[in-house]
Order: sequence, then structure tokens, then C-alpha cells
Amino acid sequence: GVFSTEYLDRLPLILKRKGAQNIMTVRSDDGMDEFSTSATNRVCILKNDKVLMNAINPEVVGLHKSKLKDIQIQTKKDAIKSFVGVLNNTANQAMIETTALNAAGGLIVSNISKNFEEGVELALNTIKEGKAFNLLEKFIAHTGDISKLKELANG
Repeated sequence: GVFSTEYLDRLPLILKRKGAQNIMTVRSDDGMDEFSTSATNRVCILKNDKVLMNAINPEVVGLHKSKLKDIQIQTKKDAIKSFVGVLNNTANQAMIETTALNAAGGLIVSNISKNFEEGVELALNTIKEGKAFNLLEKFIAHTGDISKLKELANG
């Protein structure tokens, strides 16, 4: 994400000169430097040596329009709980869908999905089927304290 729409196409062009081949930058119309389900998103994609600008409306890719306040976090503890809540599908719809929209961008850049509709569907299914939380559990089991995750996940 970029902090200003001025940088939407600048960053991909700079990175292209540095040898990058597949880049996406985003700025939402509600001021976020990531994809948002509460506004239209301005996107610049560098792919196959071409730079394309686009606008992504969350409703057009199958998501619900949300309010920015539905995803705002005040504390570090709330951020951690929200992160876990999204991955185990217990967070509010706005948080889950905002995460899915951002994941879709990553899936497109990594050539896993062809478009936002496909990427959003894959991301939502990964969350709903428990695969996202399962990956988090495996990661923490290998690198941290799984009891802390279980404590967060169970409330």
C-alpha cells in the first residue's frame, strides 16, 4: 500500500527499473494504504512489463460494503485478537472480507489467482474451511507457544 495516490504508479515504475516484474500498489479512497471494503480502491499493477491502473470496488468482486469503524483497532491486544478472529472465522464480516480482499491482491501478484473475484473466493474459502487458522497453528507450534494461541482463539 502507498500513503498517497501520487505514488500509485511511481512505485511500480521505480521497481520496474530495478528489475521487478510483478508489482501491485494500492490506496483506498477512505485513506488506507491497503485494500478496504469501505471504499473504492485505486490499484496499479506492473505485470508482463505493462503498468495498468484500475479501480476495485468491493461490491463488484462479491463483498459487502462496510464502514471503516468496523475494522478499526485501538490496541495491540485488539489487533492480535482480530487477527486470530479473522483466521478462525469468528471476526466480524468487515474484517474477514477486508482481509480476503487484501489476500486476493497477494494471490494475483503471486500468480495464484487471475483476478480479484477468484482471489477473494479462494481467500474466503481458505478462512471458512479452517485452513488459514490451521496454518497459523502449525506455524506457532513450530516457532512459539501454542497455548497462547489457544487462549486467544477460545476467548
